[in-house]
Amino acid sequence: MTRITVRYSEGRPIGFTAKGHSGYADKGEDIVCAAVSALTQTAYLGVTELAHAAVDAEQKDGELRLMLRPEITGEEREKAELILETMLLGLRSIEEKYSDYLKILKREVKA
Repeated sequence: MTRITVRYSEGRPIGFTAKGHSGYADKGEDIVCAAVSALTQTAYLGVTELAHAAVDAEQKDGELRLMLRPEITGEEREKAELILETMLLGLRSIEEKYSDYLKILKREVKA
């Protein structure tokens, strides 16, 4: 199962960790993993390349972690949050149809 842990501060998304293989199909043929990867990778690119937001990020085999840095404010933060919320819309849609293969967890943290 793929697990996405989304971190929030004061109800606003500040990052996520995505890890694990969904198990829907074999590696390379898994539509759930492909969809999750496309959404999380696009969110990463949007936050870093479009919003130009400072992040702490790490990508390794089967895991992607992205956290907005506490010092970003204003327009950068607003754009980054909008991108993260858009990613979540797509992920929640997948979770509704493939709940045995994708789980989204919400964690409130102190900024």
